[in-house]
Amino acid sequence: MSLQSRLITPIVTQALPVRIPGISREAGLVILNLVIFAAIAIGKPQAFLSWVNFKAILSLMTYDLLLALGMTVVLIIRGLDLSIGASFALLTVVMALALQASVPVPAALLIGLAVAVGIGSLNGYLAVRFGILPFLVTLATMTLARGTATVMTSGQYVSFTGAPAWFVQFGRLEVPLWRTSERVYGLPLALLIVIFVTFGFAFLLRRWVPLRQFFFVGENREAALLSGLRVNLITISGYIICAAFVWLAAVFMIANARIGYANYGVGAEMRALAAAVVGGASMSGGAGSILGTTLGVLMIALIGNGFVLFNGDPSWQQAAIGIILIVAVGVDALRSYRGRG
Repeated sequence: MSLQSRLITPIVTQALPVRIPGISREAGLVILNLVIFAAIAIGKPQAFLSWVNFKAILSLMTYDLLLALGMTVVLIIRGLDLSIGASFALLTVVMALALQASVPVPAALLIGLAVAVGIGSLNGYLAVRFGILPFLVTLATMTLARGTATVMTSGQYVSFTGAPAWFVQFGRLEVPLWRTSERVYGLPLALLIVIFVTFGFAFLLRRWVPLRQFFFVGENREAALLSGLRVNLITISGYIICAAFVWLAAVFMIANARIGYANYGVGAEMRALAAAVVGGASMSGGAGSILGTTLGVLMIALIGNGFVLFNGDPSWQQAAIGIILIVAVGVDALRSYRGRG
């Protein structure tokens, strides 16, 4: 083992417990989700406590969870990505146009992945090379991505036909869990894949040294530089990983809906940010929990479902997410202030 490896590994290992939220926050989120669940179940028992409704909640979480995982990664490295919703829309448009032009599915997906990597690389490079605030960088790429998608489609849906049966089935296939005499209960294959990806990434984030270094970079960038870590490369890698999660969400979307649309993902960046911060990610970097983010996504999904069942105004749903984000950021700021004190 090299001197650099001996130096870096112990420091990263010691830095992790300092900022990764403990079980108390996650347990609190479990309790909060149960309270929200109970409140909706009491108010709308028949509509809420149905398998169709549960499946709808989980299916919608498929996309928001992937975007929130990407947001968690960039928050850990003390970054921010406001472009994920617009990038999601652009990627569905790019891949749908490719499929519309009879490009083979694997090639169309690779084109989308290349665009995603390009967006992530651009975000990371501008942030580290020119020292531009991630907020400003990703606000610019958000506008660029949304505008490009709109120009490419003239604001219209992009549909495609002739996709192979396996691709359509991949987007809509349900895996049966159990059967009764009346019906078969199953979950979408896409959701099960996302659950597997989430567990796998959570394990790697805790155990794989290259990903664990993200925490060290976010916790103390100067110390990471002095330790020999390639901080700029790690930062750019974080944005690329975020973009890869966005690409995967876009793949599931076009496989399921068979449509690309420039207005997909409007407000998705705020939901992802709220879920990640509520789940324990810190705006000041160095902290993040995949389980916490997942619970945050579930909470926002339950609130959204409650608004639908109670015929609430969608504008108030956005206001509720805004309140959640304000409270979460306030708690994070207070925790950081106490930590400095």
